[in-house]
Amino acid sequence: MKTDASGQPNLRKDGAGVPGVGPAAAAKRGVGSRIGAGVVGIFFVLFGLVLIASGYEEGPAKVRGATQGTVTVERCGKDVIGDDVECTGTFRPDDGGARLDVEDFEPGADRDRGEKVLAVVDRWGSFRPGSFASFYVEAVRFWCIGTAMFGVAMFPLSAAVRSGSRPIRGGMRITALSLLFGGLLGCGLCVFVSSVVL
Repeated sequence: MKTDASGQPNLRKDGAGVPGVGPAAAAKRGVGSRIGAGVVGIFFVLFGLVLIASGYEEGPAKVRGATQGTVTVERCGKDVIGDDVECTGTFRPDDGGARLDVEDFEPGADRDRGEKVLAVVDRWGSFRPGSFASFYVEAVRFWCIGTAMFGVAMFPLSAAVRSGSRPIRGGMRITALSLLFGGLLGCGLCVFVSSVVL
C-alpha cells in the first residue's frame, strides 16, 4: 500500500475509501460499457440486414415477372396532392409485345410531349421509371451500404467481447475497416453507374 509523506497509508491513491473508485467499481463500469458496446454493435448488424432486405426489394423483387420497355409521354401534370409529376402515354415493350396505355406514370420530373422514358411494368401493371440494369444497380447500392454497416458493427462488437489476444483484435479491426471502406466505395461506384445507366 502506498504511503504519503507522513508515513500514513494514502487511501485516495489506492482507491480505498473513495466511493466509485476501486477494482469493484472499475469492473462494474467495464461490464456496463461492454454491454453498451454490444447493444450498439447489434443495432448496426440489424440495420445492415434491413438494408439487404431493402436491396432485394429494390432490385430482384421489382424485376421478377416484369417487362422492360419505353414510355412515350403524351402529357404530364401535377398529381392531386401537387407533390409529384404524373404522366400519361404509351408503353412499348422491348420484346416486341403489345403496346399498353399508361396512366399515373411518375417519371420523377416533368416531361415534354413525345419524350421517351425507360420504364418497367411489373406483374401488377404498375409502371416504374428505370430499367432492369438500374434496378439491380440500386440493389447493389443498398447491399454495399449494408456491408459498410457490418464493418461499423465490428468495432463495438470487438470492444464488447474484448479478446486478450492482440492478433485477433488487430484482425477484427482490419476486417472492420475493409468492410467499411469497401462498402462505401461500392456505394459510390453504384451512384456513378446509376447516373450513367439512367
